[in-house]
Amino acid sequence: MITEKTLRRLLWAMSQPRTFYVLGAGASYGLIPVTKDLRRIIEAEYHSVGVYSTTSVPSSPLFERLIGRISPYEDDFRTILLTHMRPGALDLLAQRALWRPRSDVVPPQYAVFDFVPSPATLFNFNLDGLASLYCGPRHNVLEPHGRIDEPWFECEDYYRELVKAAVVYEVRIPHLTPKLLPAPEPEDIALGSTYATARKLFRHARAMVILGYSFGQTDTMFDDAQSFEFVVTLVKERPCPVFVISPTPHELGERLRDRLSTYSVHGISLRWELFSGLLLASTNPIEGINARWCDKRLQRLVREYGSALDAI
Repeated sequence: MITEKTLRRLLWAMSQPRTFYVLGAGASYGLIPVTKDLRRIIEAEYHSVGVYSTTSVPSSPLFERLIGRISPYEDDFRTILLTHMRPGALDLLAQRALWRPRSDVVPPQYAVFDFVPSPATLFNFNLDGLASLYCGPRHNVLEPHGRIDEPWFECEDYYRELVKAAVVYEVRIPHLTPKLLPAPEPEDIALGSTYATARKLFRHARAMVILGYSFGQTDTMFDDAQSFEFVVTLVKERPCPVFVISPTPHELGERLRDRLSTYSVHGISLRWELFSGLLLASTNPIEGINARWCDKRLQRLVREYGSALDAI
């Protein structure tokens, strides 16, 4: 449970100029399905076509992350048919599952960033493009893993034709922009231009906020191991407080403390989709987010968050 002391620390970080935010799936939670929910969506879309290849295909890192391992002794026919899904079809269906139609209404998860000093840096690992859409005009938004190809999904009839081509005729729909769908990062990813830009921007940051990002943590490793090492290197080169915001921040917080040999890593247990709306409602548009809010205001925010959490 968040306390007034913890909240004041977080507001301090968010009120600093050029704070460096590292965004993961938790930043878009409630708007975009998280990885563990993607299988259900992909499976339904795949079976809706009703035509299948006659042969199975070898598993891939993307298939294992989104669908999982399927036993050779599996006896459910619909599950067996998933192993016949061509890589191009899985790629397209995965992107579609991460797509959200554009809206003029900015969700609170991203509207909050209208009230932090500009320009902040949003080092955004989500492929949904929402940070760029809603925050790009005001802040520096970097997308180290790229983003989905939105034009393929904006017209429903066109998308259905693409799905048919990918599933029935095994056409691989080209990527319009580079992207890394859920899978282990390439070893050289941190040598790219996006990471070079992030390094330059971080030199001006007084705090880092890791928001809803676990670096693709599996049972024993990080899928995004290169990005984890990159973040560790940034903070070692230019020490500053690090705030880990997540419903379960403590394991990542401990790993960062061990690697950084510092206690200036603060794990804050928060559900961003709840907290962002309450923070937005508490913020004066003229004043913005401020660490000098009075105790009464902080107490009310802590109380309202606790009530929202209890109501789930």
